[in-house]
Amino acid sequence: MNEYYSSPPGRGRFLGWFHVLAAALLGSLLTLGALPFMLPYIIPEPSPADFYLPYIPDNIPLGQLQEHQQTAVVEAISRVSPAVVGVTNLARDLRGTGMIRAGVGSGVIFRSDGYIVTNYHVVQRAAQVVITLFDGQEMEAEILGIDPGTDLAVLRIPIQGLPAAQFGDSDRLVPGEYAIAIGNPGGLQLERSVSLGVISATGRSIEVYDWVFGLIQTDAAINPGNSGGPLLNARGQVIGINSVKLLNAEGLGFAIPSNLVRAVSESLVQYGRVIRPMLGVSIVELNEMTARRFQVTQTAGLYISDTLPGGPARQAGIQSGDIIVKVAEQQTHSLRELRQVLSRKQVGETVRVEVIRAGRSRTIDVVLADMASQ
Repeated sequence: MNEYYSSPPGRGRFLGWFHVLAAALLGSLLTLGALPFMLPYIIPEPSPADFYLPYIPDNIPLGQLQEHQQTAVVEAISRVSPAVVGVTNLARDLRGTGMIRAGVGSGVIFRSDGYIVTNYHVVQRAAQVVITLFDGQEMEAEILGIDPGTDLAVLRIPIQGLPAAQFGDSDRLVPGEYAIAIGNPGGLQLERSVSLGVISATGRSIEVYDWVFGLIQTDAAINPGNSGGPLLNARGQVIGINSVKLLNAEGLGFAIPSNLVRAVSESLVQYGRVIRPMLGVSIVELNEMTARRFQVTQTAGLYISDTLPGGPARQAGIQSGDIIVKVAEQQTHSLRELRQVLSRKQVGETVRVEVIRAGRSRTIDVVLADMASQ
């Protein structure tokens, strides 16, 4: 038997436990003493244009917060918590005569006239969507637009003068800065729960969405029900929309960057859809097996099996049988790499496409078209 576990009780053992307890107590006191200084109060006074309802934790009256409570995290939550809503997905029952709750998620009001952004998967296949506001009021929401490729949806409720969150600049995030998640983990019983962590990384690409973009990685706790809720920085700005948690792992949550959320939301509000560019080609990723099938010697790249009639690629002179190896000077040996390049381009923009044709390389300029228009 291991000697560490078989030592008999005695004075030495007592002193050992005493030292452990003393160290634990001292560590706790040091930690508690340091907390007021870990998150300094750095929030500037809001401008008159900023509109939010004050929310003071634990029903503490405004102006009566203790010094250690006057932190960036408390102020950020005060600003944004009233703009966080519950999103209930209702589906028809088996008889088709009533409604049942299919799921509950979160959302955030981004315009005071009733516009809410959430995850697409929160409202997917919903027969009806019900919003629960910060004051407990419930009302049906209209699904204004969805974008499965970014897992985003915009909802609208018929009410004015709502507290609205402000978007921050997700391109300026740095690993290590504080990240605050607000949402309804497990349902509305735990509404507007707060978790604190840091930005673990930016620009993470994981195989989740059809449209490829970089995700924000955080160790702030994100659980089912948090989906669609905001991820905040220490200034109380929305820097992401919580969307994904890796199963069987702790501290691995992901959020959609706020700059992408803003662009997609504005497009959904204005057009009811997201405008995306395309080349207008049908492609197959090349490897040794597919190269033999198409009888080509190139084993890396994108084999063009067809081009869309009237599409940008065919108009530019790209042909079936060509093999794309670069787009906009970026290697594109996989569909994922092609989508990553196109996600940074606009409709009407000209991109340089390098193809292999009959064993020889050539470069062709292509004007990107609207994917939905083809």
